[in-house]
Amino acid sequence: MKKLFGTKREHLEGVKVAVLMLIVTAVYALISSRYLAEYHFNLYEFLGTWTGLVCVWLSRTRNILCWPWGIVSSVLLGVFFMQIGLPGQQWLNWAYFVVIQFWAWPYWAFGGENKEELPVTYLTTKGRLAALISILAGTAVVYFLIDVFVPGSHYPVLDALVVVSSIVAQFLLGKKKVESWVLWLGPVNLLSIVLFYLTDAYILTALYVAFFVHAVFALSTWAKANQKIYV
Repeated sequence: MKKLFGTKREHLEGVKVAVLMLIVTAVYALISSRYLAEYHFNLYEFLGTWTGLVCVWLSRTRNILCWPWGIVSSVLLGVFFMQIGLPGQQWLNWAYFVVIQFWAWPYWAFGGENKEELPVTYLTTKGRLAALISILAGTAVVYFLIDVFVPGSHYPVLDALVVVSSIVAQFLLGKKKVESWVLWLGPVNLLSIVLFYLTDAYILTALYVAFFVHAVFALSTWAKANQKIYV
């Protein structure tokens, strides 16, 4: 059960990171409230940002406890996205992130050979091509769904691209693929910064700036964690 619920070292790291990220989120919210006239405190945004930061930090160090933190963050942020009129992001968090993280959690623990811990690997060329096609086709489908079911929503093309890129990136993260961090860097984090800034979600904008910086280090860390294994 230690592999699923973490070792003592992982628990200690989780507590330290949670406290640090709570302080960081609170300080940013305080600064925003004082210097940004458009800023309005939202509890779901605040808590979702805090738990999301903890999740991303722990995923970089491959701490199994990243998944329960990520599940909580997805539930909270789904509520916030519903409130600010970004249905694609809401669907992404509730219908996908919550579900896939319940799958990835035990898969990280027992997905390797002989039910050992899943190793970090690279995609094959075929796998990379499949990921690219999935992003392009999926963006068109999600854009169509937003246009049909939520006409007049904010920035539907950008919203759809971020949604689908996030879906593919999260799936690859669950498979412990190095390329997942490439996607978090590019279409997901960069475009999310633009999207959330345009919708006045300033805490989330800062969150995704932090995610971008963090993904740079995570990509380097994961790339060093394997011996160029392609699966």
